[in-house]
Amino acid sequence: MNFAFMLPVMMLTFGCTFLVVSRFGSREAGLWAAGFLSAAVAFSVPMFFAWLPIPVQALSADALFLSAFFFYSGALLSRFRQPSRMVLRLGVCVVAYAALAYSVLVLESLPAELLISDIACSTLLVFAIGSSLGSARRTIDRILLGVASLIVVEAIVRNVILLVIFSPGGDLESFGTSTYAFVMQAGASVIALLFALSALAATTLDTVERYRDAAESDSLTGLLNRRGFEETTSRLRARGALKGAILLCDIDHFKRINDTFGHAAGDSVIAGLAELLKARLPDGAFAARFGGEEFVAFLPGAALADGGKVANAIRLAFSAAGQPDIAGVGKITASFGVACVASSDVSLTETIGRADAALYAAKDAGRNRVMLEGTPAQEAPAIHVAY
Repeated sequence: MNFAFMLPVMMLTFGCTFLVVSRFGSREAGLWAAGFLSAAVAFSVPMFFAWLPIPVQALSADALFLSAFFFYSGALLSRFRQPSRMVLRLGVCVVAYAALAYSVLVLESLPAELLISDIACSTLLVFAIGSSLGSARRTIDRILLGVASLIVVEAIVRNVILLVIFSPGGDLESFGTSTYAFVMQAGASVIALLFALSALAATTLDTVERYRDAAESDSLTGLLNRRGFEETTSRLRARGALKGAILLCDIDHFKRINDTFGHAAGDSVIAGLAELLKARLPDGAFAARFGGEEFVAFLPGAALADGGKVANAIRLAFSAAGQPDIAGVGKITASFGVACVASSDVSLTETIGRADAALYAAKDAGRNRVMLEGTPAQEAPAIHVAY
């Protein structure tokens, strides 16, 4: 098998693929692309630049391999949100390249050149792996770091073997045509392929998740949107965990806020209520902006009375948040309707419908209050503050 031809083609393919992924806003993908493209050119030097003097070929390939591992380590650090340590990594490359130039131009020693190159490249990877280990939470991240570690192990084993081959009495020429040399080259190629595939899988999954989050999130508040809320509750229903209370919330007299203070002020009020929901909802609960000034929250496992208490805490905090007065209305407030998921509910739409009826009852009763589902709806016990 012609590994000399296979490796540059493989690296070029992955480099171009990462370039495409980087167009979706992934800085990490751009670093991977630079690394694999540098490696592709490095592997191509002996094939396409054979007319150059051997020292020039060697130093060109060495510089490109150092660049490749510089970008690989940068991609790993970027992925796991670690400091780039740019100066330190550049320093490793500069010192290593000076040593490589000495081994090629002065010592004219291939073993020294290979050893220095592998030590430098492994050092860059080891630094990135060590810095990132504590941040590898997902399976794909652990796989990526594991394969990167395999590259370091392979380099150590290969250099130990080469040191034996280059020892007195070692026959490099016979080794180069041996089955063992073929196995070593095949192993290195497989590890390189696994490294590229795991990096591509991790980066692509991140890109997909980022776009999915954007599709399921409200850009103004950072809460879920209607689609995101429905997707989240569907996953809970699939696990049989869709039990709890629904809170439906609407900002009182919101049109007057926009008419009096402008849409920017209205957006600020919406964002303020969203922040209160994030801060005041219990652990495990989540909220969504259903549109305009309407919000919905789900409290897993909560009883109706518990939902009423949470809603009242948010209502009081919102009315006391220092929002401006509206002529003829007073302080900006919000009304809430609360309902619990019933065993007879075919879908959460039915629960939301009962919470919506309770919300309308809160509006009819004078706003700035929490009403619990029922016929008729009952007001949740609370302290009322007059404005």
